[in-house]
Amino acid sequence: MTRQVTGGALHRLITQRPAAPEPVRERCELCAEPVPPAHRHLLDLAARELRCACRACVVLFDTPAAGGQSYRLVSERRWSVDGFELDEPTWAGLRIPVQMAFMLKDSAAHRVALFYPSPAGAVESPLDELTWQGLAEANPVLGRLLPDVEALLVNRTGGAREHWIVPVVDCYTLVGLLRTHWKGLAGGTEVWAEITNFFTELRRRSTTVAASDDRPSD
Repeated sequence: MTRQVTGGALHRLITQRPAAPEPVRERCELCAEPVPPAHRHLLDLAARELRCACRACVVLFDTPAAGGQSYRLVSERRWSVDGFELDEPTWAGLRIPVQMAFMLKDSAAHRVALFYPSPAGAVESPLDELTWQGLAEANPVLGRLLPDVEALLVNRTGGAREHWIVPVVDCYTLVGLLRTHWKGLAGGTEVWAEITNFFTELRRRSTTVAASDDRPSD
């Protein structure tokens, strides 16, 4: 049976705009509470994956012992390391095909892991234990690096010689920029503009510490 639409109803159907869909909000991956765009993360130690966390879960896991062998709260500190010693032969010995890399202490594997960002994602590259020991001896600040959740980030693009201790989420943000914006063989202007913006923002947010700073971790 055909339903007749009256003039007033027809006018409403034509002129009334459909309701805009509500934006999809991220949720805490532990308790499903909504989280704001700027939120903390937990590292799932078993899966080696980052989980979004609400404020209540951040408070719950704010001490290293709280997460046991399951979760670890990712730190928020960002340090620009002044006077970091990483000479050309050592860098060349890492055999990284790009001018960026990050290193983190993998507590499960009992070693330091070396990665570099690529259009395909984060790629792990072998790191000789003696090389890391040499870096740690020359730069005592590396003793303050929190296992699993912080990384030494190296930027040598465009002739830069910059070294940071950052939350691991920053490293994966950098990886995401390459995966999303890389075009062709050389990447294209868009991806390099994004990388430049990433490091500009990192400089703005970082506190400067000396490579010789060997105080206990906060």
